[in-house]
Amino acid sequence: MSAHLKILNRINPNLIWYLYAEKCKKLFNESKLILSFDCDTEEDIVVVWDVHSRLLDMGITPVYAVPGELLKKGEKIYRKIHETGAEFINHGGREHTYFDTANNRHASCFFYDQQPLGIVEQDIIQGHKTLQDVLGITATCWRTPHFGTFQKSEHLIFLYSILKEMNYKFSTSTSPEMAYRYGPIYKHDSIFEMPVTGIFSEPLNIMDTWGYFEAHDRFRAPDDYVKTSQSLAKFSSCHPIFINIYGDPSHIYDKPEFFQAMKILVQASENMNYTQLLGMIDENLRLL
Repeated sequence: MSAHLKILNRINPNLIWYLYAEKCKKLFNESKLILSFDCDTEEDIVVVWDVHSRLLDMGITPVYAVPGELLKKGEKIYRKIHETGAEFINHGGREHTYFDTANNRHASCFFYDQQPLGIVEQDIIQGHKTLQDVLGITATCWRTPHFGTFQKSEHLIFLYSILKEMNYKFSTSTSPEMAYRYGPIYKHDSIFEMPVTGIFSEPLNIMDTWGYFEAHDRFRAPDDYVKTSQSLAKFSSCHPIFINIYGDPSHIYDKPEFFQAMKILVQASENMNYTQLLGMIDENLRLL
């Protein structure tokens, strides 16, 4: 992490958002919102259609990142979601969570940074093929499973080299820090990267549903998710920015605070998916 951002984060986090807005205004005239869901467990399959339907009614069409093995298990539901116009992106082939019976909750596994690179490449290809087989689509966007552990320069260089070979256009697999350093969308070896968004009061920390709704040791509450969304919406109403947030359907399907937060955000920014966003700003991106 750059020393400059560390200092700003400590003395005045709001300054980071103003710096981010300066980068965003080169691409956007008004704020844009992408909500994506990482559907990493079978519990997501059970609730995802209800969540999707409620968001559609608000004018939000989420993007879905589903591991190939789970896409097959939830094929009927995910196909139904795809038919509403939702974008699906490659999220690898293998399941990367398991149910921890000792603690009665899901836990993460299959971290890319712990795998031989050949296995990582195989998983990317497997996820791509499963999207073709199940939904009939050729993915051009990628999200790394547990991407927070796969952020070293050598990790990203390898990742982008594989995506380039597979004719991918973009990835959304990096932390908020990268957005403040390089912009909301930046190019690396022909791949456009779109970092996820940070918490407004803690811009270097990811704004995900795990930390507010699901983590057993969380210190943030659902009400805090609403509050940070209000702050983000207020800022984005005055300063055009790209809001790129994600979560898991099983974390929030029965949490009214999440849906309240989404209503707040979509009133302050235009909802779209990754392909639409890149298409809209394609001319500006060619200059990057």
